Amino acid sequence: MRLSPVFPLPLVFPILLFTGGCVAAAAGAGAAGAIYVIDRGAETSLLAPVPTVEASAKRVFGEMGIKETKTSTEQAGGGEKRVIEGTLDDREISVNIETAGTGSKVVVVARKSAVTWDKDLAKSILERIVEGTK
Repeated sequence: MRLSPVFPLPLVFPILLFTGGCVAAAAGAGAAGAIYVIDRGAETSLLAPVPTVEASAKRVFGEMGIKETKTSTEQAGGGEKRVIEGTLDDREISVNIETAGTGSKVVVVARKSAVTWDKDLAKSILERIVEGTK
């Protein structure tokens, strides 16, 4: 007597490939912040608290010659959100940092115009912010 497999073999490999990528991305995000390019910039989650990430972002602004134009802090629902804005040449830079669990979620946007964004610059800024929190 022969038993039929629960999952046909051709379906197993795509499932393994798909879930393996998710596990790798999740491990990277927990370790120190896998950086994801999004529609208008880049984002990551870090284990560092909001004040540590903010200090790193301000340091990166100085190192890269980004002129800080505005900062704001909000307290809501047991967490906090801080926004740092600045300019670099013809780009408007925005760093949004908010509490996410015991760490922080960081989103960086580098806007060229009302309808275009510099994702490479946003990613570069975020990479340096992440490095500064280690």
